[in-house]
Amino acid sequence: MRSLAIDRLLVAALVLAWCVPPVAAKDPSVEGERLEFRLHDLDGNPVGSDDPRFEGRVLLVDLWGSWCPPCITEIPTFVDLQARYGEAGLLVVAIAFEGAEEPDERRAILRRIVEKQEINYLVLDGGSTDDFEAALPAVENVRGFPVEILVDRTGRVVDCRNGYGYKKRWARKLERELVELLGTAD
Repeated sequence: MRSLAIDRLLVAALVLAWCVPPVAAKDPSVEGERLEFRLHDLDGNPVGSDDPRFEGRVLLVDLWGSWCPPCITEIPTFVDLQARYGEAGLLVVAIAFEGAEEPDERRAILRRIVEKQEINYLVLDGGSTDDFEAALPAVENVRGFPVEILVDRTGRVVDCRNGYGYKKRWARKLERELVELLGTAD
């Protein structure tokens, strides 16, 4: 038979666990105002953050991996956003980090996904998952993928956050933010 003191301790522990919020992990962030990188496209061509294709465009930068189920569920939303808002100035840029060490192997994996998912936006090879910090040294507090980075038309990072895979509410919020950055009416 339990004692009254043990019962009171259990109740106190439950109340504390329920009422005291856990220590929140920091959201991902980008040190400084700009996202700087020099990576390769799926053909091995160098692409830097200073690429002329990015000038004057709103960028939705997606950090992801093909091994990440929530990352894959976001792809149709990004395809749709690129199709609908590309002419208004949106450019989705997906930076993939794969488990494969060899660039040819990583890029082959990514090309298959681009074809299968009918991706209509720029996909860059970020390297292997071990290369993340070297590829994007200014991106901090990343605890997992996907990560979304929004960049305005001037090249300034306006938001950096975890993505959690496709949810209708997430997709609507993302679209509203992009429409505001694009300065277009939906």
